[in-house]
Amino acid sequence: MAAFVVAACDAPAREIAPLPNVTPGAIEAVTTPAPTGTPVPAPDPALYAKLRVFVASESTDQVWVLDGAPGQPYALVGKIGVGRMPHQMATSPDGKWIAVNNRMANTTSIIDPFAMKELVRLAVGKQPHGITFSPDAKTLFVAHEKDPWIARFEVGTWKPLAPLMVGVPQHVLTIPTSRPNELWFTLTNTSEGDVLRVYDLETNKVTRIRISDVHDAYFTPDETEVWSSSSGFLDRPSDRMVIYDPVNKVVKQEIRFPGRYPFHTEKANQDGTFFIADKNVMVLSDHLGPSLLWIDWKERRIIGETTLGKQPFHTTYDPEGGRLLTTTNADGMVNVIDVKTRAVVQKVPVPKAHGIGAVALAGS
Repeated sequence: MAAFVVAACDAPAREIAPLPNVTPGAIEAVTTPAPTGTPVPAPDPALYAKLRVFVASESTDQVWVLDGAPGQPYALVGKIGVGRMPHQMATSPDGKWIAVNNRMANTTSIIDPFAMKELVRLAVGKQPHGITFSPDAKTLFVAHEKDPWIARFEVGTWKPLAPLMVGVPQHVLTIPTSRPNELWFTLTNTSEGDVLRVYDLETNKVTRIRISDVHDAYFTPDETEVWSSSSGFLDRPSDRMVIYDPVNKVVKQEIRFPGRYPFHTEKANQDGTFFIADKNVMVLSDHLGPSLLWIDWKERRIIGETTLGKQPFHTTYDPEGGRLLTTTNADGMVNVIDVKTRAVVQKVPVPKAHGIGAVALAGS
């Protein structure tokens, strides 16, 4: 196993105890008429002055922070000490919080994205991996690769809520905005079948989907389908993807992308607050390219490719700059990609970059 450098926080974060006894005035706009009397459309207001991007650096035990204004390159503006091996990351849908799982510390760090400071370090179960916020930004969910329950926390107070006792270790989490009571999760470290399941947050019932070999699972941009990648092991590539009906929770189709190894896409309630406007296109990180694949998901075909360094993982979107940012772990980079040309326009070094998230910064 690689050596890890333990980074101290600027200020000590308060610890929250583990879950108990868990073993298994609208303002009117004033307009000035044009001299000719011809209506003049107002320019579209900017979404933000800058996008602030957070990247989990697994080998430094830090979250690195990049700022980028539209039309300007991204620059490193800070490093935040967290727990050992920060891995999967989530951005709250209201853009107020960043959460990152410290995979080898059994903790989850909560970051104030504006102060660039770790506020609290939550005690969770063994080997936290999957992480997501609820669509209303009121609950944080944390999955464990070596515990049979999913942790829940109240956003803001960060008090632990009753865990979801699912009975098996989990890998990733997905919760769609259109179906906010459904928490989808994949299984790991288990011999059980039906490795994609759905927890109903209203009824507390779990639906098992009849499928084997699932790595990550994610909704299409319009949330009418779920796709899952396979394997997830770096040394065991798989070109297989499975497509599901999220209403009936059954397999619709199995497809292959020969010579590819699909991994992740940008997820709602996790990887950022902005998403590509063209809902016909889904991007997938590909470990065999290695590349970022541009997929016409309705046609089930690759329509473009952006070559990247080894082991591309997670992606976030900068709409004002017209850029995607994708992490590559082996070469330690954040790759800034022009959405129109699909070309890499900048590389920002971040050691062992993995999870990513982003929030909007207003102008001063």
